[in-house]
Amino acid sequence: MEATPSQPKKGGIRRYAPFIAAVVVIALVVFAVGQNKSSDTGSKPPADQGAASNEALIKSGPMTPDKAKLLGKTVDFGAKCDTSTGNVKMPTEYAPMCVEAFAGDNGGATSPGVTGDTIKVVAYIGDPAKDALQAALIKGAGSDVDISLTKQTYNGWVEMFEKYVEMSGRKVALDFYIGTGAPSDPVAAKADAKAIIDRKPFAVFGGPSQTDAFADELTAAKIVCLGCATAAGVKFTSERSPYLWTTGPMPEQASLLTAQMVGSLLNGKKAEWAGDAATRAKTRVFGAVHYDTPAGQQRSAWATFRSEMKKNDVKIASDIQYYLDLARAQENARTTIAKLKAAKVTSVIFYGDPLTPLSLTKEATAQDYHPEWILGPTVYADTAVFGRIYDQEQWKHAFGISLIPARTTKEIAGWYSLWMWQFGTPPPSNNVAVISGPPGMFFAGVNLAGPNLTPSTFRDGLFRAGVQGGNALSPTNSRGRHGIWSGTGEDLGGSDDVTLVWWNSTAKGEDEIGNAGTGLYEYVAGGKRYLPGTWPTTDPGLFDTAKSVTIYTTIPADLQPPSYPSPVTKK
Repeated sequence: MEATPSQPKKGGIRRYAPFIAAVVVIALVVFAVGQNKSSDTGSKPPADQGAASNEALIKSGPMTPDKAKLLGKTVDFGAKCDTSTGNVKMPTEYAPMCVEAFAGDNGGATSPGVTGDTIKVVAYIGDPAKDALQAALIKGAGSDVDISLTKQTYNGWVEMFEKYVEMSGRKVALDFYIGTGAPSDPVAAKADAKAIIDRKPFAVFGGPSQTDAFADELTAAKIVCLGCATAAGVKFTSERSPYLWTTGPMPEQASLLTAQMVGSLLNGKKAEWAGDAATRAKTRVFGAVHYDTPAGQQRSAWATFRSEMKKNDVKIASDIQYYLDLARAQENARTTIAKLKAAKVTSVIFYGDPLTPLSLTKEATAQDYHPEWILGPTVYADTAVFGRIYDQEQWKHAFGISLIPARTTKEIAGWYSLWMWQFGTPPPSNNVAVISGPPGMFFAGVNLAGPNLTPSTFRDGLFRAGVQGGNALSPTNSRGRHGIWSGTGEDLGGSDDVTLVWWNSTAKGEDEIGNAGTGLYEYVAGGKRYLPGTWPTTDPGLFDTAKSVTIYTTIPADLQPPSYPSPVTKK
């Protein structure tokens, strides 16, 4: 470690974290529904390894097409099932698997929060009023802060999924809890968790995003917690299995994918995308600027990155850790850039939040420093909303990984189009994508858990779901053991792949929240996604507009979802 970062001042940038986590999700696909079929823009998940390694798990669960095939049985899965896909008739790559209709005794109260008729679930909703700055920023960015709209949207997702998944005779009893503190307040988070525990639910959707206290309390009480610890690492999550679940990849997984990209595509080659001729003529020298918290929440992820870089024979000449502190951002940027220059770094790997590059790029220009900027795992620095605020002389030399799928217009985005297909009207909240994450994961698990619903059978249900997605518009999604993450045990994360992007400073169009302007990310090879171990060794099209896409205005024929009559047209 090159330097120990100073502690952030009270009331600094950490209070912006909820805004960072909310401002862009309006148009991002956290539960990325709506597309189908793998193509050349896909990461081609090893689905053949899934069924073979999970036969016992499949056989122990409810009757599904996979189980029927293993047992050599012919089963009528009913009118809701598309027998050609094995999934229910929802126009999404992530449609739940078909399950034989339940009949008989479901066992009644199989777990706390479960009866013969209901599954009690509490949806946690953060109260923007607890942080006036947060509320102003979110609202100013165009994001809904109306709690009533959030509730309506949660109710809509529950209503939709209940129509298609096998509930074994039960329905969801959805309750709401409004947070009493800021997302970074561990005392309030702990108190909120205890109040929710008193309601005795089976599961909870969401939680305060900047503290582990909420997840700690709920999982200790053996309550399933979905999306309540957004940046939880492998160790933290596995120690709380089968109760804690995240909607995205484990931080360590994103770190591994980044290191493999650097090792395969960039290491040992000239810094050809740097901002001046002298730097472009040099063989790459890598430096890293990476975020952590005083509690060390990103320590494991960064250790994974360093280890994987070493495996790929990549050296880091300058390793600079930072804490998020808006009050000292420019001061810290001056020191950081000076250290990178002193180490003769040609290529800066950035791993962190979306506001820090604003200070870094401004300072780089001030110090006449023009490196390549390489995006590692970030929180929305890979979106146009933030890309446009950085120093454009610097950021036009930016490229790297993106966790999110290639962009589409709102009207054809999976979450929006699925809602319109089901209800015929726009969703109440424009945060519908992020709201859909925990319910989508919940119903996938319940569908394949069978009538004996417990946290353990819920986990088994998620593992039985296999590998889904794997193309430009639908990230690969899996949990369990499917041959994707070797040597990491059971995968408890969500998405498994990333895409390659570069910043086009002259491209014009709307950002993720509908603001017209200049500057967009280009998705290389149409947004082709890469699983671990699948990175190419030759450039697939960085900084080549002919081989890249900014925004899909129509869904390509080979990525079209299956077509089913809308429930609205049936009425």
